[in-house]
Amino acid sequence: MNEKGRRIITLRKKGKTYGEIAETLNLPRSTVGWWLRGVKLPKYIEKQILRKSKEKWRNNINEFNKIHSKIRSQEAAKIREDIKKKASKEIRSLSKKDLRLVGSALYWAEGSNHRNSLRFANSDPMMIKIIMKFFREICNISDEKIKARIHLYPQTNQLKATSYWKNVTDLSRNNFQTPQIQISRASKRKRPINTLPYGTLHLTICSTEKACIAKGWVRGIYEKI
Repeated sequence: MNEKGRRIITLRKKGKTYGEIAETLNLPRSTVGWWLRGVKLPKYIEKQILRKSKEKWRNNINEFNKIHSKIRSQEAAKIREDIKKKASKEIRSLSKKDLRLVGSALYWAEGSNHRNSLRFANSDPMMIKIIMKFFREICNISDEKIKARIHLYPQTNQLKATSYWKNVTDLSRNNFQTPQIQISRASKRKRPINTLPYGTLHLTICSTEKACIAKGWVRGIYEKI
């Protein structure tokens, strides 16, 4: 028996697996297997090797599942995005009539039923952009009549939040009132920090006439359905 064979058998008797021996000695697994044919090991060594082999097998399976789970997740995300892109192309340019219906329905769902003012609050920038377009182009409300207040959580950066909502609404700094810091009783301080990174924007237009008109449009939608 040459030196290579003796080293292979020695490592095997120390509880090394075929793979570990092959890696340590930089040999093919077939060579390791050839030298170990017929080699008998104590029971405790066999159990040790079996335990290590099972552990490596489990680790390999877990790693395989992680990789393929990520691939499946990416593939699913692409499918969802393709569906959304295809569906978005079904919506053509919106007329003033369309925008009035969309804005009225959005206000119906997310607005506040206040007698003397239009009030709308949401954390979704897309909704805020749509309702701002509705206020400006359909309700004919000038920017100086729109008051904005951000409702924040204690950990939220006020300057970043204000800058963010200024860009979304295209309002000036003068439109923004002092932010309100709040902690939801329901969350009891357990809300994840990044759930609402820019808080919730509350918009208010003090006008009994505009509030009545918007509510009239909502009623009209309901009566025509």
